[in-house]
This record gives sequence, C-alpha cells and structure tokens, in this order.
Amino acid sequence: MARRSPAAGSATEPENSRAAILQAAARTIARHGVRGLKVDEVAAVAGVSTPLLYYHFKSRAGLVKATLEAASVEAPSSALPEGPPEGTTGYETLEKALLAELGDAEQVRDNAVVWGEVAASAVFEEELREDVRLVVETWRDEVAEGIRAGLKDGSIRPGTDPVDAAELLTTLVDGLCTRWLSGTVEREGARKLLAAELRRRLRA
Repeated sequence: MARRSPAAGSATEPENSRAAILQAAARTIARHGVRGLKVDEVAAVAGVSTPLLYYHFKSRAGLVKATLEAASVEAPSSALPEGPPEGTTGYETLEKALLAELGDAEQVRDNAVVWGEVAASAVFEEELREDVRLVVETWRDEVAEGIRAGLKDGSIRPGTDPVDAAELLTTLVDGLCTRWLSGTVEREGARKLLAAELRRRLRA
C-alpha cells in the first residue's frame, strides 16, 4: 500500500515522498500498463502534490525510467554480486535468485510487470531505450557475477562463460515471465522449466 508523505518540515520528507511516488507508479503500471499511467493519479495515490512529483522526476518519462530502475534494484538477482551466503554454493545462490524472479509475492509480480511494460514501451518510445539497455546490462552482469562465484567454488561446470551464460539465462527468465504474466504458462511450470535449464547448462 502506498505511504502518505510525512508532515511538512520533516527531514525525511523528500526521501519518503520519492519512495511513495515510485511505489504508486509501480502499482499503477502493474495494474494499467505504461499507457495507463497518469501523473496526477500517481501523485494522488502517493499522497503528494503533482508539482512535488515533477520536482522529483521532472517529467512523466522520468517517472517511468525511475520506476524501472527501482524495480531493477529490488530484483532478487541484484544481490548476486555480494556472493553466496556462508554454507551456500554459488550454484545454489544463483538458482534461488533466478527462481525468485518468478516468485508469487505481489511485489515480485508488480516488478516483473513494470519491467515487461517498460521494455515493450521502449519499442515505440525511443527515449526509454537507453535506460532499458542499461538495466538489461546491469542484470546480465549481476547474474554473471553469480556464475563466477559458482565457478570459483566448483559448483558450476568448469569452462562456462559467465557473460554468455548470463545473457542466455536472463533472456530465458524474461521470456518465462512474459508467458507467466500473460497466462500462457503456469508460474510453477515456468519455474520447473527454468530449474531444469539451470541444471542442464550450469550444474557441475
């Protein structure tokens, strides 16, 4: 649920209002798509004024870009460069993170819709393409770091190219997310397909 901005004069007001706007924008895109995002409606849901929204994000396109970036930061794969937790192999950590991209939590689904919607909109809105490209490259690099950790501890097959494998796996996750969200494959079926491909391609 979107949070109301704190009382005027609070030291944390700018930070909290920005977070509330991003949360409201993500929820709006997840329910109505990028084309259904209206700045004044997002501001109302976030409990802030429209001028304050423009203060933070400058334009509607700026809001869409920032929402995509926030969804990327919150993605399960974003923690992979930190390395596997103690007692966990690189392969296990990578598998868990990628399967979590197909999780059943509402926020995971919303973030998946945001990503799919903004990526699709970039086909028609050139100003979004560079941001989508940067997010894709960051995700690929995070997954590649996870693969390197598995190569280091021996849980991932020697000779695996981290960047090539990450490119293929992120593309696979993208496709499975699209089919899951569009209702053409069940979420659990998509997870089983992903897990099988991870075992086939990576596990030592």
